[in-house]
Amino acid sequence: MEYSTYTEGEKVKLTGDISTVDGTLYKDSIVKIDEVGPFPDKDVRVRDNVGKIWYIDYIDIAKI
Repeated sequence: MEYSTYTEGEKVKLTGDISTVDGTLYKDSIVKIDEVGPFPDKDVRVRDNVGKIWYIDYIDIAKI
C-alpha cells in the first residue's frame, strides 16, 4: 500500500492479533496512527488506548 492511504491521527482497527514480547494487541482493537513512514521493519507506528507505542504492518490494519 501507499503511505498516503493512511494519515497521522487517523483511527484504525486491527485485522488480527499482534503478539510481541511486550504484550498483545487483539483483533478489532482501535488504535490511533502516530506516524506513517519507512521504519526499518514495519510500516506504521500506532498508539493503543493506554498510550503504548506499537510498530505494525499495513496488512494488520483497516480503516474504520
